[in-house]
Amino acid sequence: MEYKKELTKNLLTASFKELVLQVPFEKITIKMITDGAGVIRPTFYKHFQDKYEVLEWILQTEIKSKIQVLIDNNMQEDIFRLLCNCLEKDRAFYRKAYEIKGQNSFEDIMSDYLYTLFLQLLSKYPLKSPDKLAFLTKEAIARFYTFGLADSLKYWISQDALIPAKDINAAYSYIIRNSILDILDYPQKK
Repeated sequence: MEYKKELTKNLLTASFKELVLQVPFEKITIKMITDGAGVIRPTFYKHFQDKYEVLEWILQTEIKSKIQVLIDNNMQEDIFRLLCNCLEKDRAFYRKAYEIKGQNSFEDIMSDYLYTLFLQLLSKYPLKSPDKLAFLTKEAIARFYTFGLADSLKYWISQDALIPAKDINAAYSYIIRNSILDILDYPQKK
């Protein structure tokens, strides 16, 4: 029974993803999703409340669950690489997903997830220099990293130039490990 439930969810998700590539999100109806999946409308509501929940389910199954495995196995160094690879693997869909505007936009869903992810990491491990960060809360640190990463991911996936995930990962790893002053070649005081 559980297998059939997962199969139906996968059919609905695949139909939704195909529609997102062809039709503006705001014009996608539940009927369009169920017709594409070959199921009746009440079946959709057994699995999802609305199309926004389908969007969240996709993020959960394609990204969040995989990243959680890395965290559970103390493989934090691989999180950003995996995140970029997941987005790159289905770039056309995520590019369209980032175009979804409004209260439940994909950008907001992704930002909320990244904020939660950073909070989880900040709660799992102690800070290296707690005295230097004493006036900052974990929430403030998580917000700082969320803003930079969320915007960078959206910018990268939305570009026409297909910059490979490995190159984005290398650039992000460099920039996140260096301050703005470290990456500038400005004249030093003597």
